[in-house]
Amino acid sequence: SEVPSVSRTCFMWGSPVTKDTPGLRDVTATVCSQDAMDQLRIADNVVTEVMLNRNLVHSLSQVPVVLFPAAFGVQGNRSIALRPFLTRDFMTGKPAVPGVELPFDALEEMIAGIKKTKGISRIVYDLTSKPPGTTEWE
Repeated sequence: SEVPSVSRTCFMWGSPVTKDTPGLRDVTATVCSQDAMDQLRIADNVVTEVMLNRNLVHSLSQVPVVLFPAAFGVQGNRSIALRPFLTRDFMTGKPAVPGVELPFDALEEMIAGIKKTKGISRIVYDLTSKPPGTTEWE
């Protein structure tokens, strides 16, 4: 991690991002507004529908869908994190491995649906185990 106080390892869809990427540090002010909650509800619904249609709701312990304020160079946009997680006790756990516990085609369907959400710049997949990360994002 390039940010010592952040204990997350994520894969991000889209063009490569480096420390020199324009707009990398752009942050969109995000509060519990109608707009922000609508973005999150739409993304969460996409993930839930894919999980239900593909009978994944019992094989994944939890799949938080997180809206975060990174614009990645698109003024006013936000991003979405997916955290498919496997655990027995929520004290420890691991991310669902794409292509193993979460089929690639199901993940691709989630990404395609979320990309249609207005105002979303990037989608990331959280690959952090617990520990060091937490189950959800705080």
